[in-house]
Amino acid sequence: MGQVVDYLFSDKAQLVHIGWHIVLAFLIYLAAWIGIRVASRMIRQVLAVRKSVDDRRRKTLESLLTNVVKYTIYFILIMTILPLFGVKIAALLAGAGVAGLAISFGAQNLIQDFFTGFFILLEDQYGIGDWVEINGITGSVTIVGARITAIQEWTGQTVYIRNGTISQVINISKAPSLAVISFNVSYSTAAEEALETLQEVLEEVVREDGNALGDIQVLGVNALNQSDYTIEATVSCKPYGEFSVQRLAYKKLQERFATGALKPPFQNIVWINGAQTEVQDEVRAGSVRGTE
Repeated sequence: MGQVVDYLFSDKAQLVHIGWHIVLAFLIYLAAWIGIRVASRMIRQVLAVRKSVDDRRRKTLESLLTNVVKYTIYFILIMTILPLFGVKIAALLAGAGVAGLAISFGAQNLIQDFFTGFFILLEDQYGIGDWVEINGITGSVTIVGARITAIQEWTGQTVYIRNGTISQVINISKAPSLAVISFNVSYSTAAEEALETLQEVLEEVVREDGNALGDIQVLGVNALNQSDYTIEATVSCKPYGEFSVQRLAYKKLQERFATGALKPPFQNIVWINGAQTEVQDEVRAGSVRGTE
């Protein structure tokens, strides 16, 4: 009878001991969760008071540092809870060290990804929200991690690129861009008239499109072609705003062509003695018809 009582009390003590460890593990987890929240808020506040860090880089650093803190606290949490349930950490860490040494030989690409990602952030090559071209892929940066970079193309697809494979980065968002307006006009349109019309169109574009910064450069006649000549101009724009400015400028130029303010080059077809001949502009077409 006494042995049975001792067994029950012993079993009860073990249950109490296990229950206390479960409660203690929960309290440790709660403390870790609070620590992560506090650390995240501190990181956000520290970056907010740094005037030298813009919003783009602030978001990138906040995401990275928060993840580093989170994973560090989780590691400490696991290493603290495991001994409560009889797991020997020393043997576990020793085994992990040997396994890590073996894995490292096969994880060279992973290590390269981490080092490259570190230097990308250190050198501020790009950040979240930047419009970039990386390895021929163009889009907006949505994730800058220690291992990967995610780019969302304008069609909506998200492309994930290993940092270690990044060989060339073109950051379109760091400096004002330049919208190049180039089009052909018939020789029957005087060059001065075409350039004045282009200046007028670009001034309208600057007033209507917020992406245009207002620095208009009408470069003049850029090329003489067989049936027309090319005129060209540039407009300074906000980063990645050149496409919007170009579209609006070409729309307004098309309206000028439609109203006759500018004359587009035509290839007129005339018949001379039953043979089909292409006449490259209106003046030449008129001279041929005059001789028929």
